[in-house]
Amino acid sequence: MITGEQVYLPAFKSGQTHLSLEGSEFHHLIRVRRFGVDAQIWVVNGQGHAGLAEIDEIQDAKLSLKILEEYPHRGEHERKLVLAVANLKGDHLNLIVEKATELGVTEIAPLLTAHTVKRGINQSRLERIAIAAMKQSRRSLLPKIHELSSPAKFAEAHKDGFHLFCHADEKSVELMQLDSKIRSSNPIVIWIGPEGDWSKDEIDLASVSDYTFTGLGPRRLRAETAAIHAVGVVSALLQDSA
Repeated sequence: MITGEQVYLPAFKSGQTHLSLEGSEFHHLIRVRRFGVDAQIWVVNGQGHAGLAEIDEIQDAKLSLKILEEYPHRGEHERKLVLAVANLKGDHLNLIVEKATELGVTEIAPLLTAHTVKRGINQSRLERIAIAAMKQSRRSLLPKIHELSSPAKFAEAHKDGFHLFCHADEKSVELMQLDSKIRSSNPIVIWIGPEGDWSKDEIDLASVSDYTFTGLGPRRLRAETAAIHAVGVVSALLQDSA
């Protein structure tokens, strides 16, 4: 029986025919989901590789899996999609990480902007959220969660690619009008500011870096809504061009 169940096993490498699964993934499959021998599940390593596997043997605290077929890049775009987003109050960044992972981002960089109120992140928690979202959305690549950094530091380390700087400005171009450029670029970096908007220095940084100032429509969106909307549109364009 093939199911949509997916487990995360970083040790899984291409060419392996048998795997062992224990710990929390074992507990969820056997104690919670009640899977038995011969059930088929998906195994992903978070590095872009997936395998269809069959439960071969179940012991007290672990089980054995037999790889039936491999699927490189299962559920992934061909290009990198990076989200650089201001750190937000409350659990809003958690929501962004979850939804952006489901929508196909490959990297998420929380930013400490001039108008950022919350000054820290729980990176291990964000990584756990990303793992759960990767499994739920049937992806095979676990997005990289960067450490909290300033926009200038992130910009210095990410000079390549097509940068979409989301900011309401008279020179901003609506996102959908950039579809041909988005479809032909790699990587694509989406910048989302805080609730208090970007500072003048941050806007100047984007300008001198020759980023494309991008509008997200006529409505004023909360930062988390803007991030999810922008990633969703770009992801759909990339999917359509695959």
